[in-house]
Amino acid sequence: MLRIFFFIIFVSAVILLFGLIQLLLLRQLNRVWWNQKWIRRAAYSLPITGVVSLVLLGLAEYHRINWLAALASPVTVLAVILEISLMLSLPVSGAFHLVERWLGGLAHRRRAVHTEDVPDRRRRVLLKGAAALVPVATMGAALGGVGRAYAGAEVKRISFDFRSLPHDLDGTRILQLSDVHLRHYVTLDNLEEILDDAVRLSPDLVLVTGDLSDDLEQLPPALDMIAALNPRLGSYAILGNHEYFRGIQQVRSIYSGSPVRLLVNEHVLLTSGSSPLLLAGIDDPVSLSRFRGDFYPQSIETTLADAPKDVFTLLMSHRPDAFRHAAARGVNLTLAGHTHGGQVGFGGRFILESSYPHSYLWGKYTINDSQFYTTSGAGHWFPFRLGCPAEAPVIELHGH
Repeated sequence: MLRIFFFIIFVSAVILLFGLIQLLLLRQLNRVWWNQKWIRRAAYSLPITGVVSLVLLGLAEYHRINWLAALASPVTVLAVILEISLMLSLPVSGAFHLVERWLGGLAHRRRAVHTEDVPDRRRRVLLKGAAALVPVATMGAALGGVGRAYAGAEVKRISFDFRSLPHDLDGTRILQLSDVHLRHYVTLDNLEEILDDAVRLSPDLVLVTGDLSDDLEQLPPALDMIAALNPRLGSYAILGNHEYFRGIQQVRSIYSGSPVRLLVNEHVLLTSGSSPLLLAGIDDPVSLSRFRGDFYPQSIETTLADAPKDVFTLLMSHRPDAFRHAAARGVNLTLAGHTHGGQVGFGGRFILESSYPHSYLWGKYTINDSQFYTTSGAGHWFPFRLGCPAEAPVIELHGH
């Protein structure tokens, strides 16, 4: 109860803060719109709607009223997204309004004749149109991002080339499922659709890299569905931070009775033909205090202790932060998730990728002979994706 209470307080404060900023930007920079009664009412109603729907969501979560949570959650998200889009667009619209007023004052001071005033009036009309277009465009993109989040995950094949890949591993296909977050936005039916699409690519190995379900009642049937693919090399999983948030003891108990094996700082040796494949999975740090220490080097060292040498090694880590340490340890391929690709992307990368060059937020990366992939995830707990679709990649290994 306390966790839900503090969540409501915090997010309500954020919604109200965003609403206040939005109102100030509208009143101070876009007064011509502020003078319209319907616009003022809409501006006031947006944060109020967000807070009311958030309280309903909290009550629904506490009393486990799933239908109410399913209704209140997207309304809350939509209110926040629209507030953010307005905070970004209203300063730009205000600049257009400022220039338009300046031109109007300049024309009035000149007391221009009608024929001379026509170009000024045309420019002012264009500026007014541009001022209106900016928030319309950003809110349209916001609505599109919310809509895209409900479009389902794309199952796509991604090739990785490795020098000296054992012959019997050439062509091996690995389905990676990460950050599905089964609950309100992604359901078991959606997972079934993903798995049906994946069957067509005949995966040899299925790996779940954390945050499979935020509703632990859906976790057992989800694991049964995944195991039903019956890949020839098996199905394996690791823990993500949401497994800890939802109840790690219950999660471990569910996995213990599941055909999907959970790897926590341990490895298994698989065999494809006559070629071995070392599969390893590390734990999730959960808290920032562990995350900032020697967590990854120690976890990787523990996980690979007593592992055979000169074997192709595949490491599962929920977070991409393990990659540098895995590469230093000589791991051939590391798979991760957690970031959701930033949920806003362009050209197959997080839109601010250049600002976070060593965060490995989405896509393929290489350090020396070690390769890495961060998936954008097959689901989300915050339904917004713009230029960063949900995905369930099928990693295909090739030698060269």
